[in-house]
Amino acid sequence: MNIQDEGLIIYVKIIKEKNLLIKLLSKNNGLCTGIIYGGSSKKNKVYYQTGNFLDFNLSKKNENMIASIKGDIKSPLISNYFNDKFKLLAILSCCSLIDINISENQRFKKIYEKTILFFSYLENKHWFYEYSVWIIYLLTELGYGFDWKKLDISKKYLNLINFEFTDTIINNLKNNYIEFPYDLIINKSISYKQCKLLFNLFENIMKNHLINNSSKKIPKVYYDFKQTILLNINK
Repeated sequence: MNIQDEGLIIYVKIIKEKNLLIKLLSKNNGLCTGIIYGGSSKKNKVYYQTGNFLDFNLSKKNENMIASIKGDIKSPLISNYFNDKFKLLAILSCCSLIDINISENQRFKKIYEKTILFFSYLENKHWFYEYSVWIIYLLTELGYGFDWKKLDISKKYLNLINFEFTDTIINNLKNNYIEFPYDLIINKSISYKQCKLLFNLFENIMKNHLINNSSKKIPKVYYDFKQTILLNINK
């Protein structure tokens, strides 16, 4: 098997000697995993970092062997934000959430495109709003989202079971409802309350539907990003 594609590095792990195990969310072939031989050498390690984009070739002799990857840097995104902890953590958060939610060979071209789009907004003053759109879009593509056309500010709550909006909560089922961050999503208003509502919404859907009864956990870097944002917004 031989694949030529472009992709976003979402996971990197140093293995024996100077080799790297990497995962790429590719444009046309879903999640691709393989070894870059010599990838952690002093010369190469600066390129093969989570958050960078590669033009790559993946080759695999048979299904029982791990693939070999050779890649050239397409966009050294991550190095642009080493001195900006907010945007650096945002990038790493996106990559880690893709990593835990997409399996080998699953194809999510729209997630790849939406991730590129979000990264293109990092220099925009509304970049956190774009992050909020991305994180909700991720849930939607995974099958656990809501119909954007049904947004109605008169219906304050989202039902976490059927993803319908409502203005009332049934008391004995109150854990099934969560307040929706309308002011953030509709008006791009970035406040402590709205950011907290966004994170709560995402975490509840993840825990109830995507990682319930599994060994997966919401990544630490996501929580690091959440904490950094909430600590730096006035309550």
